[in-house]
Amino acid sequence: MCSSVAAKLWFLTDRRIREDYPQKEILRALKAKCCEEELDFRAVVMDEVVLTIEQGNLGLRINGELITAYPQVVVVRVPTPWVQSDSDITVLRHLEKMGCRLMNRPQAILNCVNKFWTFQELAGHGVPLPDTFSYGGHENFAKMIDEAEVLEFPMVVKNTRGHRGKAVFLARDKHHLADLSHLIRHEAPYLFQKYIKESHGRDVRVIVVGGRVVGTMLRCSTDGRMQSNCSLGGVGMMCSLSEQGKQLAIQVSNILGMDVCGIDLLMKDDGSFCVCEANANPFQEPKKQKQTNKKIPREKTFLLPPS
Repeated sequence: MCSSVAAKLWFLTDRRIREDYPQKEILRALKAKCCEEELDFRAVVMDEVVLTIEQGNLGLRINGELITAYPQVVVVRVPTPWVQSDSDITVLRHLEKMGCRLMNRPQAILNCVNKFWTFQELAGHGVPLPDTFSYGGHENFAKMIDEAEVLEFPMVVKNTRGHRGKAVFLARDKHHLADLSHLIRHEAPYLFQKYIKESHGRDVRVIVVGGRVVGTMLRCSTDGRMQSNCSLGGVGMMCSLSEQGKQLAIQVSNILGMDVCGIDLLMKDDGSFCVCEANANPFQEPKKQKQTNKKIPREKTFLLPPS
């Protein structure tokens, strides 16, 4: 710790991602800033926390230590796709109930855990979204082959809890969709989405912090696939973004209640955007990422209207 005063800020992460590059960099920056401001700082791993209710009051123990001074702010970095309501979210709810300010709050994280939940939150607010269908029950994928046909083929098929571009498919026709039904795992429902052809293999990741756009990155596939995720071999470059795109990302962030987030926007030929996904844990990359010498194809570098 940097001083002897009561803890002011905690960095709460998960053991599965603690050694990943983003977490290390965030931890380093937070430590340095807290020392500079003479604020106490503590890094906590999720599975070190024991939640208590004693004599009718909420409490905490960490590795056997009774915690008597609680943080004012907790910066949360948990592996969003694997967040469990009965464990991870319970810890976050406990801290929030004890008066800690979480970045991001539990409900905001839940809004992004499931891709269809995200769209449920955004619907009705005038946010441009691709037409999207989903279903109840984990194993009802097959019944959607006819139901989703109104979206027209090809159509996008995504696992509602997928991440890093995995479990995302472009179904060519009904026969392909039927084949997917037999090949994929059904541990979570899938969604069926209208294909935005003009944004194939490219999107814009917008980083929003505290209601302000602090960074934008154009991501492009280098192998012709639909997904542009860097974890799948896509490449990213800093880019400008129109005011319309910035305001859309901020609007999405506000609706979802996010303090820190990455909003992925799909681009249309007329220069407008629609929302693809929202991420409560941006910059989450695989532990081992291969270096690539691939370049963005020339025809894909002039995508955004000037800001």
